[in-house]
Amino acid sequence: MTDFGVYLLQTSLCIGAFYVLYLIFFRKSTFFRANRTYLMGSLLLSFVIPFFEFSSVDPDYHLSPSEFLAYVVSPDMDIAPDRLVTALPPENVSILGLAYWIGFGFMLLRFLLSIGGLVRLARRAGVSREESMRIVRTGISQPFSFFNLIFLPMIKTNPLVLEHEKAHVRSHHWIDLILIEIAGAILWFNPMMIFYKRSIKIQHEYEADSAVISSGISVRLYLDCILHQLQAENLSMPVSQFYSQNIKNRIVMITRKKTPFSLSFLYVLFVPMTCLLLFAFAKPSVRTFPDDLTLGDESSVVIVVDAGHGGNDTGSASARLHEKEFALAMAKNIQKAGEANNIKVILTRTDDEALGLKERVAIAKRYKVDAFISIHANYDEKDATSSGIECVVSEKNGQFEASERLAAVLLQELRALDGISVNGIKKSNAYILAESTAPAILLEIGYLSNESDNAYVGDTNNQQKISERIVAAVLEYTK
Repeated sequence: MTDFGVYLLQTSLCIGAFYVLYLIFFRKSTFFRANRTYLMGSLLLSFVIPFFEFSSVDPDYHLSPSEFLAYVVSPDMDIAPDRLVTALPPENVSILGLAYWIGFGFMLLRFLLSIGGLVRLARRAGVSREESMRIVRTGISQPFSFFNLIFLPMIKTNPLVLEHEKAHVRSHHWIDLILIEIAGAILWFNPMMIFYKRSIKIQHEYEADSAVISSGISVRLYLDCILHQLQAENLSMPVSQFYSQNIKNRIVMITRKKTPFSLSFLYVLFVPMTCLLLFAFAKPSVRTFPDDLTLGDESSVVIVVDAGHGGNDTGSASARLHEKEFALAMAKNIQKAGEANNIKVILTRTDDEALGLKERVAIAKRYKVDAFISIHANYDEKDATSSGIECVVSEKNGQFEASERLAAVLLQELRALDGISVNGIKKSNAYILAESTAPAILLEIGYLSNESDNAYVGDTNNQQKISERIVAAVLEYTK
């Protein structure tokens, strides 16, 4: 499942959890405005919770020229032709993804057409002003409202109906209707959204009914007014309508005894529910790597590929690329290329999460890997002409000579690429290199500040080629 698919699933589960809480505790209460606030707040929060990230780790570093201790040009090395890697298999087209976007497009188009229909209806009809509202007289049989427009039939309308629709306009219920329609389009596959929308609309009606009665209108007189259309049908448009299939429920709520104010404390249940969902779906700051990872037999080559940055730490960025996203894409490409060539590739992160430097190094220590490769992209704020691929090693690494050899082999492989230059080996005592117990290198794949480099590394075909060269270098280094 894609990251977006996981996000949609998590959002749906959040909405479901909040809605169950509403059905159990709030649905029959007469706190209409509070219920409306709860439903809309829960809806919006459900879309936000999966984005939350509790980041307590130190941000990943980005090496500046002042941190480099030395610059070494790696010697040319001959790479045997039989060490070339197998090309990556093509990506499969996601049928589910295609189906989702078709469904979303249909629902969005349906919503936009309904809004367009309301606009055309208002333009063709006679419009009069009353307060800050506009009264639209049309040939429709049912009164309803949207935005600051109140649509009424040409025949004489009961003043209580008009007051009810004015209450909708004053409460800005149209904003809720637009938001729930958009949410319904995004989560069109979730049948719960149908019931969620109905609950929001019925709370609108309860609130408008309460506003009219609170103005001094007799309950009996008001009930006589709404009883005229018990069999009215709901309009499919995002509007607030006086006559609908919800009238029976409205009569029950109008005549219901007011909910004791002391029960309003139940709304504090929203807080633990939110905390529970945050705990369940928010991105963690630290990820524990599985202890049961299968590395294969002892003869297998095992490497750790570290996608730099992540989470709130975006690294370098250009208009086209963010370093954290580029590094993760490269890491996944290397993993695919490695598996096609019998190399076990462990990724320090598999999604957009914050990860501490100590944890990145600990992963390599735990599995006693053959090499540790950290993927980054460079950036030069002062000179946009700076370009090329660079490899960084640390003299404090316990296997410095092996790290330097791996870097030399790697750069020699990358020189086979056409379209980007390869500079050489640099030295730095960066933590992730110095503390690694395995031969460790940091690979800066181009400069995002350089237009040519940016275009080259941003191309998915080139990313695949670079990944294949990296795997070829690992095969040469470990043979």
